[in-house]
Amino acid sequence: MSFAVAQYQSQQVQTASPARVVVQFYDGAIKFIKLGSQSIAARDYAAKGMQLSRAHAIITELRANLDPERAPALCEELDRLYVYVLDCITEANMKMDQKALAPAIKVLEQLRSAWAEVADTPTGVRPLGSK
Repeated sequence: MSFAVAQYQSQQVQTASPARVVVQFYDGAIKFIKLGSQSIAARDYAAKGMQLSRAHAIITELRANLDPERAPALCEELDRLYVYVLDCITEANMKMDQKALAPAIKVLEQLRSAWAEVADTPTGVRPLGSK
């Protein structure tokens, strides 16, 4: 069953618009932060580290794919938000503090909502701020 799910997910990414892929990145980051928060509550240190590390990697990838030549002001703001989210994740990971994750989730949910609107625009439109 997991092979079929992996194939389906792979197909979704391969056929998605660039904006839809960004939305999928946000979905993943939010999911892993929430799982990390649950792991903190359960005092499952290994799971907490793994989940927050995955969220950290997703946000780092989003930062790496900003394209300031296309939209410098937007990229500067997104970069600032991504750094803030990374700081929240790091603090929560180091201090076992669930409360540090709440602002990160809020920021990512708002960004996800905005990118979902972009993803729903006609095909062929490449979102500003991404490569």
